[in-house]
Amino acid sequence: MSKNKETKEMIASATTNALAVGGLSDTLEASDIDIPRINVVQKTSDITCRDGEPAPYGSIVLDKRFILAQPEEPIKVTPLMATKQWREDIPFDSDEVPRIAGTIEEKNKLALDSDYNLLEFAEITFLFEGDDDVEAFPLPLGKKNYAIGRINVAKDAYRQTFKRLATFAMYNKKTPPHERVWNLTSTAITRGKYSWFAPSLSITTDEPSEEVRSFVEGFMQP
Repeated sequence: MSKNKETKEMIASATTNALAVGGLSDTLEASDIDIPRINVVQKTSDITCRDGEPAPYGSIVLDKRFILAQPEEPIKVTPLMATKQWREDIPFDSDEVPRIAGTIEEKNKLALDSDYNLLEFAEITFLFEGDDDVEAFPLPLGKKNYAIGRINVAKDAYRQTFKRLATFAMYNKKTPPHERVWNLTSTAITRGKYSWFAPSLSITTDEPSEEVRSFVEGFMQP
């Protein structure tokens, strides 16, 4: 093969795998999508926001940079995806990495093989309604800007978020959770001498806009 022909083929191959102007190539995979993490700031959290200031205790923070809501302050969200899993309930200060089960069959096998109890947890992805800060809310849908974020919840946070979504879905067969706007709030919890903040969901009577509905339907496609 001539060097000129080889160069042309390399360019053609690179073009096939490149992002096209005005559209995306069909070689994109799920791993190419970057969904930032959501954190509820605790006393021991080390999160410095984009202004260089520490994130307030109890605030909800996106990508460890953007404060979405102050403590006890609700922010409107639309749930996009919620996945329940199980993991070994290993002590917090242990160096051991917990094993994870993603199905009931895997959970039953792990329970037989593990020396630990299994802990329910969930990954929940939300669409956050925002303001004109396009760096924090880069998705324009209709007349408003939005951001996508994903949070990992267990224990109290699991009960106050995933279980509420699951309960709503169980008893509202005609109205999936993503067809309602929810409020996400960080709520204070105190037990004995310990206190912390955990995310909490509450339903509203508001419905997502048509633009948000279309986005959600596209997001949920396999």
